Amino acid sequence: MIEFSDVTYEYPAAERGITALAGVSLTLAPGEHVAVLGANGSGKSTLVRLANGLLRPASGSVIVDGDDTRDAAGVWDIRSRVGVVFQNADNQIVATTVEEDVAFGPENLGVPVPEMRRRVDGALAAVGLTGLESREPHQLSGGQKQRLAIAGVLALEPDYLVLDEPTSMLDLQGRADVLAAVEMQREAGRGILHVTHHLADAASADRVIVLDAGRIVFDAPPAGLLSDKSALAALGVALPPIGRLAAELRARGVSVPYEAMSAESVAAAL
Repeated sequence: MIEFSDVTYEYPAAERGITALAGVSLTLAPGEHVAVLGANGSGKSTLVRLANGLLRPASGSVIVDGDDTRDAAGVWDIRSRVGVVFQNADNQIVATTVEEDVAFGPENLGVPVPEMRRRVDGALAAVGLTGLESREPHQLSGGQKQRLAIAGVLALEPDYLVLDEPTSMLDLQGRADVLAAVEMQREAGRGILHVTHHLADAASADRVIVLDAGRIVFDAPPAGLLSDKSALAALGVALPPIGRLAAELRARGVSVPYEAMSAESVAAAL
């Protein structure tokens, strides 16, 4: 389990520190999918970097399966268990072919070749890129690049997957592909911490956390947020067009789940 306990983090500035997170407490269990929403500057990306020890709290603690990220001796072990995928996949792609890119992490860890082969094949299959092993990454679509970045992390076989707005630069099909790959990892038992600014991306999560000015202002199942128009307005979170359609259908007496945030899920409800 990843446990944030009363975590505060400040970025240094010329005159005074900038508080990015203030007194944040949350947990992420294996097999749990937690989505994190919030406006720009709310502390979402800082949360991601704290989760695997890229940043360390000014106060409070981040504990990963009993290990404290402030302990320099154990931070590399923590990073092997907490894989991070950032917003821009191009920044995480380092090799000249898909296969070589996925193998890069295990190779640097000294994983034996037969085990590396198993990991690479499994990671590519998990994100739907089998058959593209020899493709050059620059020939991939945006969604495929993001899935390649996820595969590179999966080849390290982490227990937790932390994603920092991985669908923000993608079209609808690319977003759907990445979200499907993420859901497969939750079903495989990995804990998922998914930072996003798309409310629709959060609809399938077990819990939704909303950050505002570095503090948690909402932490509950998504239906509790999606069904509360005043809370959505107060938090500055807007329903996507299909969500507004679903809300209008509910207002007219049609039974559409609050979590229905795609055309397919609304059509299935009808």
